[in-house]
Amino acid sequence: MSEQKIGLVPRLRFPEFREAGEWEETTLGQNLSRQPEYGINAPAVTYSDELPTYLRITDISDDGQIRQDQKVSIAKKITDENYLNAGDIVLARTGTSVGKAYKYRNEDGRLVFAGFLIRVRPDKSKINSELLFQFLSTGKYWRWVAFTSTRSGQPGINGTEYASLPIQLPPTLKEQEKIAACLSSLDTLIAAQAEKLNALKAHKKGLMQQLFPSPEIVSG
Repeated sequence: MSEQKIGLVPRLRFPEFREAGEWEETTLGQNLSRQPEYGINAPAVTYSDELPTYLRITDISDDGQIRQDQKVSIAKKITDENYLNAGDIVLARTGTSVGKAYKYRNEDGRLVFAGFLIRVRPDKSKINSELLFQFLSTGKYWRWVAFTSTRSGQPGINGTEYASLPIQLPPTLKEQEKIAACLSSLDTLIAAQAEKLNALKAHKKGLMQQLFPSPEIVSG
């Protein structure tokens, strides 16, 4: 009987991939189409539709979404290379937000990423961008962030260190895509439920303001 590396076979697997073999040990850098890139260091200016939108660490929520209430722009001259493309992922490289990730979507508009963010561009022939983004919210990833970011005494991870991030991948892109689609659909459901919850909270607040009496101000 041959020995099997249990750690490289997930406990839960879609039926059509159960005989597909073990997952593969690799690194982030081995699955990118180019080396990790640092963003532009420039001051933010008041948001304008006529200027590029400037993406900073503080503009990314804990669940990897863009905060729509604090958009800013950048006035510095830029090139097409400075814009994010569909599937690009940016990672926070310093401070208390180190490790935080955001995956660019076309519906977010044209974005230029700031200097405290690092862009990684997945090689589509090797890794599914959504699968990578989902991995960047796992406990395994955050344990690596905690260990790597504190080795120098100050929270931070540079591009070379991000490239060394160990990851495990299914042996086929089809399995990667299936996992990514499953997890992404759950994210969509969670977001929809969160919107409903917020609407209910607002409704309750409005009812409370009307159901409880408030003192009237009488001029004397």
